[in-house]
Amino acid sequence: MKQNVSGLSRRNFVKGATVAGVGMAVFGLAGCAPKASSDSSELSFKPGTYTATGEGKFGPLVVDVTFSENAITDIKFGDHEETERVSDRAFDELPKTIIDQQALGVDAITGCTLTSQAILAAVTDCVKQADGDVRAMEKNYVAPELSTDVVDLECDLVIAGAGAAGMGAALGAARSGASKIIVLEKGSNVGGNALVSGGYLEYVNAPNELRVPMTQELTNQLEADLSNPVAQEIPADQLAKIKADYEAYKASGDTTLFDSVELMALQECVLYESGAGYGGSLDFAQCVADFDAFLDESDFAWKPCIGIVGYPWPHWSAPDDGVCGQGYFNFFDEQIEKNSYPIEIMLNTPATELIKEGDRVVGFKAVAEDGTTYNVRASKGALLATGGFSGNPEMLREYNTMWPWEEKTKLMTTNVYGHHGDGIKMAQAEGALCEMMDSLMMFPFADVKNGCDETTVGADTDCLLVNANGERFMDETLDRYTMTFTLMEQPDEVLYLISDKDTSRVSEDGATSYYGRGIQRLIDQGQLYRADTLEELAEMIGCDSATFKATVERYNEIARNGEDPDFGRMIFTPDSPIENPPFYASPRTWAAHITEGGVVTDDVSQVVREDGSSIEGLYAAGEVTVGMSGVSSMALGFAAGTGIFSA
Repeated sequence: MKQNVSGLSRRNFVKGATVAGVGMAVFGLAGCAPKASSDSSELSFKPGTYTATGEGKFGPLVVDVTFSENAITDIKFGDHEETERVSDRAFDELPKTIIDQQALGVDAITGCTLTSQAILAAVTDCVKQADGDVRAMEKNYVAPELSTDVVDLECDLVIAGAGAAGMGAALGAARSGASKIIVLEKGSNVGGNALVSGGYLEYVNAPNELRVPMTQELTNQLEADLSNPVAQEIPADQLAKIKADYEAYKASGDTTLFDSVELMALQECVLYESGAGYGGSLDFAQCVADFDAFLDESDFAWKPCIGIVGYPWPHWSAPDDGVCGQGYFNFFDEQIEKNSYPIEIMLNTPATELIKEGDRVVGFKAVAEDGTTYNVRASKGALLATGGFSGNPEMLREYNTMWPWEEKTKLMTTNVYGHHGDGIKMAQAEGALCEMMDSLMMFPFADVKNGCDETTVGADTDCLLVNANGERFMDETLDRYTMTFTLMEQPDEVLYLISDKDTSRVSEDGATSYYGRGIQRLIDQGQLYRADTLEELAEMIGCDSATFKATVERYNEIARNGEDPDFGRMIFTPDSPIENPPFYASPRTWAAHITEGGVVTDDVSQVVREDGSSIEGLYAAGEVTVGMSGVSSMALGFAAGTGIFSA
């Protein structure tokens, strides 16, 4: 649980944006100062401090508001679980605006709308408790006047997007000698989707102390991959290398997980049932491994490796600092501050079009929240790192050829604000080649209420999945596409992730989940069920207790034997059986997650036209490009930024 008892908390909001060497826009962030409106002496309140709650993204947000006889004098925040960094600007700016103008009806902060609405609702409630005139205070609000200024800026590299790929590119460019980098960000924070995902990154060269034991079940899975027909499609020398490395591993006596970049590439090919792209998969695996090595050299702290939903080989790790992917950006802050890297970040300032000189792209035009237009020219060029389009239902429907949703189906997303395909559209306007635009990854563990991933309780690949009837219906370690198709065939398109004390990943005291969410709050909001018996749990999820209990007993038998004649699952651990209370059921459904389609780039990350030529000066990295990405976008961005300044 987060506590803020000091009022206008910034918790690293400033640190994450204006550390030494990083300029956070007075451009774009602050905007033109709003004009004060009504004289506060016209207002009247019953003096005192009043408490109310607003409904944030993850539940109630407690607000204490103090009144004099004619003004709000202080606003403090209590218990809440809003996402760090994503919600920071709402906590920082809204109270100041409310107090300065003695106003309600204040505009929500773009990118943290739910938090903004929760704060405003709670303050409004407190005004009512203090016998204040809500309507008069709503009339008091004066929005900032939009600027008509046009500002020209120059730098070495301009980047559109301050998420995983964009910040990775900025850091790579700065380490490679860039003297000035400007990052334009559509939203109100640095971090993008990595702040709300599990933060998992492939870590094939993890030290032994972070690796899981190489169990018989994992050995069976590895040998199945090596004998898979897809393995015979990759270059023979590469398959021979994996087998030779595996034999050397066995001879070494190592008992922890066997892994390598070549195996990672092979497993990606097996996942997609084609060995034709092995070379690209190997390049990607090596890129991620190189970025991991950079993190290791910089004393980055990792969590123990695990498997994740859709990717059961347990070589995924995340920052030991914070929850989800927040630790990566804390690390970026530290690196920028420590090395005085010349990176300027302009929040709420989206790139809107390309700036060209002849056929060469030399920058971006951007329009800030305050109305100011920025023409940002860069000597080395402009890099798109704007992410995909999972947050754009219209584009999802336009390109969909695989999912059987109906036209009016509400398409929830796990994404944060801003992933609307803007970079893809800008590139397409220049004739960029785009491929795989219909490859839309859905996420089968999305919250049934809001589509997010962060409320999941249970180990992704070490739990039992049942439908609304209490029946097991698939191999829990399948790829995300197959899992989602299968989920869509279940009653109400809902599954329950069933875990126990050993597989829930709930804290020892039972208070918080792996993602930092309060367990009791999830239960109170109907986003989680917990019981001491299987019969009680069945009653909570609304299925027949005998059916559910028989399902769990059958699954436990399979898990103990390590063989699954029902659905073919191969990976189990000693913790897999569901037998030690308390028992949990986490209700999940599907939501848009990652778009694999995007612009095609050449070997130096320049965007390629449909005629095969490269668009000089226009680069791209991360989910805006074609292919698989996610948190690994950091590695792709880091490589792109490094490459641009190493050429």
